[in-house]
Parts: sequence; structure tokens; C-alpha cells
Amino acid sequence: MGRPISRTRVPLLSLLVPAACAVGVLGCAAREGPPHGIAAMWREYEKMPDERAFAVAGDPARIWVGAIGGGYATREIAEESVLALCVQRRGLRRLQDPCRLYATGDEIVW
Repeated sequence: MGRPISRTRVPLLSLLVPAACAVGVLGCAAREGPPHGIAAMWREYEKMPDERAFAVAGDPARIWVGAIGGGYATREIAEESVLALCVQRRGLRRLQDPCRLYATGDEIVW
């Protein structure tokens, strides 16, 4: 006869929840952080001093550019400065998508 097949029992729920999250069925897509494509830049952003901002153009999962900056006199100056840098980088990559603020201060706004 051959060897018996060893089977490990896995609770069905442990298989369904990750799959449902992957397709957004259970609303598990409420992110704890930024999209994967900008995670490294996000880590740098978190280390910056207050009055900081983070801008992105393009699709963070595909082709994108970003700009971060911190330590500005005001939040408004931080936002204007990183948006200007993002626009410059966007032009170099010839991206059509506009630059948008991803975060300002400790708040994700996109």
C-alpha cells in the first residue's frame, strides 16, 4: 500500500480571512502605513522634524516620484516646498500625474 498521507488541519477561518482581506471583502485594507512602493521614503519621513510634508506623483505601486522635507518654519511652507520638489522630479520622469500631498505632519491626507 504505500505510506499514509499526512494531513495538517488548518482552521478554515485562518485561510478565508487573509484571502478576503486581499480582495477587500472584509474591509481589511485599512492600512497601517503607506503603500508598499513608498515604504522606505515613509520611514525617512517619520524621522524628520516637525513641520514636515510628503508629496507623491504617479502610482506608488508602479511608477512614481516623491518628495519629503521637514524642519520648515510652518506647515504651509513644508507643503509648498515638497510639492515644488515633487513637480521638479515628476518632470524629470515625464510623469503626467499631478503631485499630491500624501502626508503633512503626522497625518496621512491621501
